Amino acid sequence: MKIQAMLDWSPEEKSAKVKEWTQSLFTLRLQKATGQLDNPMKIKQLRKDIARLKTAQHMGAAETAAAAAHEVAAHAATSEEVASSKVNAAAASPKPKAHAAASGKGAKKRAAAHKKKTAAPAKAHSPSKKSAGPKGKTAGGSKAKSATPKKSKKK
Repeated sequence: MKIQAMLDWSPEEKSAKVKEWTQSLFTLRLQKATGQLDNPMKIKQLRKDIARLKTAQHMGAAETAAAAAHEVAAHAATSEEVASSKVNAAAASPKPKAHAAASGKGAKKRAAAHKKKTAAPAKAHSPSKKSAGPKGKTAGGSKAKSATPKKSKKK
C-alpha cells in the first residue's frame, strides 16, 4: 500500500490498522513456522506496510504533506536520472571499482582468499612420493619376496 493513501486516514484509523496488521503478521509467522504459508512474500510486504503506516502515524500534518510531495518528486526525479544515466554511461569509459574496507563475519578469510586468487602463481611443487614411483627398487620387488614359498626345516 502506498503512503499517500495512509496519509488520508485519521489517527484512530492508523492505530487500529497498526494493531490489525501486527496481529496478521503474527499469524503469518505462525503459518510459516508450521509450513502452512502459501506466499512467504506476504510477510515482507506486510512488514513494509506496517513501517510505512508507523512513519505516517508519527509525522505531523505538515510533514505528511511534504513527504507525499517528496515521494512524488522523488519518483519523477528517479525516472529522469535513469534516462540521463543511460546516456552518460554510454559515453563514459568504464572505471575500476574501489573496494571498501572489509568488515564483518569472515572478512579476513575473504580477503586472504582474494589475495590468493590475485597473487602471482607460486613455483611448481615437486611430485609427491607416491606419484614419483619407487627409487632404486623394481616395481614388483616387494611382491617377489612375499610370493616365494619359505622352506621349512624337517626333522
